[in-house]
Amino acid sequence: MNPAFIVVLGTILLTATPAAAQTIMTTLASPAGLAPPVAKRTPVVLREHGRERIDDYPWFRDRNNPDTLAYLQAENAYAAQRLARLSPLIDEIARELRARTDGANANLDFVDASYVYERQIVPGARHPAIVRRPLAGGPQETVLDIERLAEGHDNYSLDNYAVSPDGNIVAFAVDPRGDLRHNLYLRDIRTGALTDPGIGEAAAALAFSADSRHLFYIRLQKDTLRSYQLWRHRLGTPAADDRLVYEETDPTFELRLRTTKSGRYLLLTSWQQQATEVRYLRADDPLAPFIVMEPRRPGHVYDADHAGGQFFIRTNADAPDFRVVTAPEAAPRMAHWQDFVAHTPGRIVARMEAFDDFVALVEEHDAVQSVRLVRRADRREIAIPAPAALGVTDISFWWNVTNRDPAAKVLHVRFTSPLHPPSLYDVDLATGALTLRWRSPTTRWFNAEAYEVRRIAATAPDGESVPATLVWRRDAFRPGANPALIVGYGAYGFSMLPRFHGDWISLVDRGFVYVYAHVRGGKEKGRRWHDAGRVLDKRNTFTDFIAVTQALAAQGYAHPRRIFARGGSAGGLLMGALANMRPDLYAGLVAEVPFVDVISTTSDPALPTSTLEYQEWGDPALPAHYDYMRAYSPYDNVRAQGYPPLLVTTARYDSQVGFHEPAKWVARLRARKTDGNELLLLTNMIAGHSGIAGRFGSIEENAQIMAWLIAHAARE
Repeated sequence: MNPAFIVVLGTILLTATPAAAQTIMTTLASPAGLAPPVAKRTPVVLREHGRERIDDYPWFRDRNNPDTLAYLQAENAYAAQRLARLSPLIDEIARELRARTDGANANLDFVDASYVYERQIVPGARHPAIVRRPLAGGPQETVLDIERLAEGHDNYSLDNYAVSPDGNIVAFAVDPRGDLRHNLYLRDIRTGALTDPGIGEAAAALAFSADSRHLFYIRLQKDTLRSYQLWRHRLGTPAADDRLVYEETDPTFELRLRTTKSGRYLLLTSWQQQATEVRYLRADDPLAPFIVMEPRRPGHVYDADHAGGQFFIRTNADAPDFRVVTAPEAAPRMAHWQDFVAHTPGRIVARMEAFDDFVALVEEHDAVQSVRLVRRADRREIAIPAPAALGVTDISFWWNVTNRDPAAKVLHVRFTSPLHPPSLYDVDLATGALTLRWRSPTTRWFNAEAYEVRRIAATAPDGESVPATLVWRRDAFRPGANPALIVGYGAYGFSMLPRFHGDWISLVDRGFVYVYAHVRGGKEKGRRWHDAGRVLDKRNTFTDFIAVTQALAAQGYAHPRRIFARGGSAGGLLMGALANMRPDLYAGLVAEVPFVDVISTTSDPALPTSTLEYQEWGDPALPAHYDYMRAYSPYDNVRAQGYPPLLVTTARYDSQVGFHEPAKWVARLRARKTDGNELLLLTNMIAGHSGIAGRFGSIEENAQIMAWLIAHAARE
């Protein structure tokens, strides 16, 4: 063994309990044990653009097929048998994660209308309770006791709620399986009476009319689950009497619904990645039709807010990274837009919220996120200092109920970084000075001084500089010897920003270097960063990640044979591409709910989200797009070669990446790969894309993943 690596191996083993250390060493030497499942092949030849493509396992698509269920159960049994040898380490890590999660209780208050609301978490509870008290004084009332509502449910996700303007009724959306099909409920806060109006197959979006008599909501299209219809429900009447208000007929668009900051308007947005169209309705005129603010056109993305008698609009018209304009209430069309905040290349305005006296902007740039304020009276900018250079400042959190008061004189901002657990600050609107309002209880046990954070750059094949953020424990770092875990995503413009994640501590304390790879496909460097990682430039995401991997070893931050990678969903596609392209670079890959059957999924408009994906991945009906996608699609490029150890997860009720994709991928890998490395498939049989809801829902799976990584990192 490399002497430096022996030191790191010693760190990994010494920080584990004796039983856990023994199981690590046993794992390294143990025989194969139970044979992995073998899926039956039923090849179907697909002829596309004059070419043939073979799908060996089309039968996985049928969730109700007994053979499908049996295969998933067999894979779970095999994985359980393999992971059983790591059970002491898994239990050890799970205890760490649970203690950290339960210790991070966040009993926070926030003002909305004439009430002070508080989000309370009781130690040991999976879910919080929302309570409130009148600003003028009075007894506390329970708005939603989510823990009680979730009693008897293995998986219960309350994804959104809205309180009526009169303060009496709360509407809330529950996803009982994790497949994004919500049931809507109403609760009378005064009496506690719970009403089920019979509204199902809905999105989570909710909005009340100003008179509190009507609730607007969005229905999902059957099978595709596209948010496509806006409906109006009159409280006290059956859902059968609800009225269809608007239907989005373009299958590449879906609907989004919100209430403006002022509460005076409802906004309905037809949305896709490369174009939007906003409709608005006065909240006090709920029976009127919605009015188009600016007609959609290809390439124009905009959204709006309203406060202080004006519309504020975030637009990419003549501004790739967005600018902010104003528009009068009576005439909000583009012809009347006036510049308010100019475009700044490389600093994408990711979010905008308008208040009576100022506008708050959330910007992404240089692989961080910051907030700035602009006063409406004189357009003077108020800079908000960040507690650390590498981190994330935000203004929207906890169900987007903070910063709801349009007349606010104080802005609440949330800051987090790899070495800063979440903290909440009040911003002085005159000076921009921060006053600490709340700090995560994590700070009671987390010692930031024990860790180091560093930003490095890797050079991609086309010469682009790709940033990466690294974290390690100072007393466990040995140049060129540590194992490393790189996490990445790189799609949809979602950035891998350097936030605090308590889970990584369990790896870093055992000698790992934890790495955030800021690859193209996100928007860490503005809109161009996203555009350079989608459709016919998607391969940049993969080669950027490979460049980061090589830079870690070349610059001495990791042992070259102990580098691991982890990604979920579109990040799971990234893992699948890496497995095919450069299996030699990785000691192991973790692919969570991975999107790996790219062409089959985007070719089927009946599958959830497929028609919404064309702007990101391409349209396989176009020959050039098809050829490009086929060249990297993980499932279609599995071949007879050696692959690194792989841990793959999926969920039976996943409506965003069907469980059949990772199941087919694993089956094909088993049939074709030429190595003896471990390949595990874990299927959550009761959850969807995001796993089991609640504070403790992901602990067991995360503990298994980390124990698996630690065990494989100890191999030489």
